[in-house]
Amino acid sequence: MTVPRKGALAAAVLLLAAAALVLLWPRLPWRRTDARSLLAELPPGDGLTVFVDARALRQTGILQRLAGEAGAEDDEYKRFVETTGFEYRRDLDAFVLRSDDGRRWIAAEARIDDAKLRRYFFAQGGRCVGPLCSMQGSTVERQISWVRLRRGRLGIAVSPDPLAAAAFGGKSQPPEWQPPDAPLWLYVPARMLKAPGGAPAWLALALESLRGARWLLWSATAEGTKILVRLEIACTGEEPARLIAARWEDVLMALKQAAEAAGDTNSLPALLAEGSVRADKNRVLGEWRQDWKRLEQLLGQ
Repeated sequence: MTVPRKGALAAAVLLLAAAALVLLWPRLPWRRTDARSLLAELPPGDGLTVFVDARALRQTGILQRLAGEAGAEDDEYKRFVETTGFEYRRDLDAFVLRSDDGRRWIAAEARIDDAKLRRYFFAQGGRCVGPLCSMQGSTVERQISWVRLRRGRLGIAVSPDPLAAAAFGGKSQPPEWQPPDAPLWLYVPARMLKAPGGAPAWLALALESLRGARWLLWSATAEGTKILVRLEIACTGEEPARLIAARWEDVLMALKQAAEAAGDTNSLPALLAEGSVRADKNRVLGEWRQDWKRLEQLLGQ
């Protein structure tokens, strides 16, 4: 199933959602999802990993702004909702997603009826073997399978293997990196630190400067009335850390000079130029603090 995307507008709304979430995060009475516990549900492996606290997005009213009104999705998703009774705006609380080599693993906290979900899979030509169900997605290589992990949690796999979800439930080694206590975070291993085709020159330069990194961890939290974005880069030693920090300082300086030359103060590169980066033993640490009003101006451009 797919939900239509709206290009640049969707990206802007996503940034708005993230900013509002981290700003309101310490002030609202929700129960925080244990990201470490969800991460431990994934099968062993390493890949790009994202954590999103959808419950927090919903309780701030941001999820509706991000996703739009129910009913605007494609027919396939509407049939899914009608059959299962599951609507992600209402019933998804949090998820950790790992993506690697075209395979995706998702551990989700969600309220969904197993029997109804099975009926949907059967209606789509899927099958169930014991507690595991699978069906073909949009292509032969896109096999979707799921298994109940525990009450309130599902393990979902998208892979060429129709029984991939059977890998959930094993003993997963804890990662060498520590998930931050933040409503949003993103982990990227070194082999994935490459700019996608068509990426802006400044982004390609920033990622190129990460030669010698082992992994990158980005997180967003609130600090008073400001939004605090932290960047942690693990390096192979102290000297590579100093080199990477120096390269990032050059990137930030180049962004600052370009912004000043253009009289630009509120674009994304201009805001990035205001960050600070330093080496700390075998780590590179970066911080960006921005007022909410600056982000509003950015989104209004």
